[in-house]
Amino acid sequence: MLKRNQFIWNFYKESKGIIPNCLKNVRYNDVVIDNPYYEDAADKLPKVFYLSLFPTFLEPEFIDEKNYNLKKINHYGFSGSAMKVSGSDSVEAYLKTYTKRQLRVNLRRSMERLEKAYSVKYEYNYGDISDEKCNMLTNALHVMISQRFRSRIKEHVFMMEWEQNIKNLAASIREKKSSMFVVYANEKPIGIGVNRHIHNTILFSETHSFDENFIEFGLGHIDNYLLLNWAIRNNYPFVDLGAGLTSFKRSWCNSTYEMEYLIHYKKESVLAYLIAQYEIGQIHIKNTLKSLKDKLKKQK
Repeated sequence: MLKRNQFIWNFYKESKGIIPNCLKNVRYNDVVIDNPYYEDAADKLPKVFYLSLFPTFLEPEFIDEKNYNLKKINHYGFSGSAMKVSGSDSVEAYLKTYTKRQLRVNLRRSMERLEKAYSVKYEYNYGDISDEKCNMLTNALHVMISQRFRSRIKEHVFMMEWEQNIKNLAASIREKKSSMFVVYANEKPIGIGVNRHIHNTILFSETHSFDENFIEFGLGHIDNYLLLNWAIRNNYPFVDLGAGLTSFKRSWCNSTYEMEYLIHYKKESVLAYLIAQYEIGQIHIKNTLKSLKDKLKKQK
C-alpha cells in the first residue's frame, strides 16, 4: 500500500546509481538516466510511494504518471552545493567566470608555496588501482579524518559507515565508478578525496580530508581544483559537493539545490488519498518544528 525510499543515499551509495522502482528515469538537463527494471515494476506499484531526499537538480519521470498524483514538498534545512561546469572549456575559465579574484589568488599562491617547499604530485586514481595501494590510501585517509574530528562533537558521515564505504572501493575505481584524488608531498599522501561517478554525468565528492600538519596550504581548495579540472577534462557537467551551504563551498559553487519529498499516490483511490494526506501533514509538522528550532537557536 505504502512504500518508502530515500533517493539520494541509494543513488550515490557505492556509485550504484540505484533508481527506485516507482521511477522510469531521472534527468539532468538532456541526460536521461534510466531505471533498467521499470517495466518489471509497472504491475507492482504501491498505491502510495513516499520518496524522500530527492535533489532538485534532477527531474523525475514516474511510471504510470497518468494514473497518479504527485505532491512535492521541500525538505527544510537540507540544501546542497554544486558546480555546473557545462560550457567551461578549462578550469581557469570556470574560476574566472564564477569565483572571486581573491580565491584564485590564494589558490595559486597555496599551490606555488606547496610545490616550492616539497616535491609535490597530484594523482587521479580512476580506472586503475591495486588493492594494496587502495588500502594504503584509505588507511591514510582514516588517520586524517580521525585527527581532524577528534575534538568535534558531530560525527563524520563517511566514518559512520567506514567499512561499508571502503569495502569494494578498489574494484569500483577499476570499474570507473569511483575515484581517489591524492596530493603527495615528498611521496607522502597529505590530501585524499573519495568521489563517486554516476552515469558519466555526476561527479559526487563523497569525502575529503588532509594531513592537519599541512593546513596552511589550503588543501581543501586544492582538492576542489582537482575535482573541477577532472570533471571539465572528462566532460562531466555536474560536480556535487554535497549537503551544506558553507562559505567554503559557496566560494567555489555556481549552483545550489534543495532536497524534496515526493509523494506519488494513486488517483481515484480514497485510501491512497488519505494515506498521502497524512504523510504530507507529517512532513509539514517536521518542517515547522525544524524551523522553530532554528529560530530559537538564533535568538540565544
